[in-house]
Amino acid sequence: MAAEPAALGVLVAPYDAEPGHPGDRPIGRAALRLEAEGCAVVFGHEARGGALRGVRAAPEGWRPTELLPLAVAYDRFPSRSRPVAYERLVAGLQGVPLANPPALVSLCADKLACQQVLAAAGVEMPAVEDDPARFADQLARWGGAFLKPRYGAFGAGVRRVERPDELSPTCPGPIDGELEPALLQRAVPPPQGLAGVACRVLVQRLADGGWWAEQPVARLSRTDAVVNAARGADVQPLQRVFPEAFEAVRQVSVAAATALAAQPRGHWLVEVGVDVVLDGALRPWVIEVNSRPRGRLEALVRLDPAWTDAHVAACARPLRTLRALGSDHTDYA
Repeated sequence: MAAEPAALGVLVAPYDAEPGHPGDRPIGRAALRLEAEGCAVVFGHEARGGALRGVRAAPEGWRPTELLPLAVAYDRFPSRSRPVAYERLVAGLQGVPLANPPALVSLCADKLACQQVLAAAGVEMPAVEDDPARFADQLARWGGAFLKPRYGAFGAGVRRVERPDELSPTCPGPIDGELEPALLQRAVPPPQGLAGVACRVLVQRLADGGWWAEQPVARLSRTDAVVNAARGADVQPLQRVFPEAFEAVRQVSVAAATALAAQPRGHWLVEVGVDVVLDGALRPWVIEVNSRPRGRLEALVRLDPAWTDAHVAACARPLRTLRALGSDHTDYA
């Protein structure tokens, strides 16, 4: 009997709750589709000798699997909150190509370094200042700004500032409120009648090397400049609320992904979440990029179940791309 082809690995944190059935979750349904096409997909957090132990999706449920040799692994592990476990996991991969590679994950996590790379590639972004000694002067010049942690995530520590006494050289980060160096980013004046419009755009690499930008998910608020669903912002498909900005937002998001993919090991960048704000003329400005986008189209599914098929397809797309890339390691150095 022929040996089973090497699997795709998805690096994830231990799942503490009842696993349920793969059909209960979009990523499970995506894995079922790949398995039905003859592609093994193992989700796990224990690796040794280039093989991963975890679970696979099957029609009868999640099926535990022993160490399975990998062709490529997709990094969805929360490395920042579990650094020791992450280092052990990556060491166990022993050279298996890792998509989204650690170097690009680190680049995206550093908002200043990421902005420098994107701006050099011509991606339009609001100006930033990283020297606290110049914060007050820049704030006076801009009139309004956002103070944010340099390495933050999930919107933790971000606040709108308009007066010098609101400035600080540090901001609380997302992990146990630890303090991080602060960045000051110029505020983009929002469309009339709104305190802010921010879009999250899921950009995914296709198997042919091109890029696909999903429906931008717009978050809008009339009262809160830090537009975040967790803070009460309204969530809508951008095409519904500002259709005239739809293509421009998708284009600038693809430009950001393309710029990152031009970096070393960028051949293995398969998925990013690009955050874009709109100004008063509905012109898009990239404010940051997330290398491990969460939720994908989940926010739209909560609004309307008709988005479910698109959501499952978005979960499957990076897996299909990795299946195509898995036998080509030439660009991974």
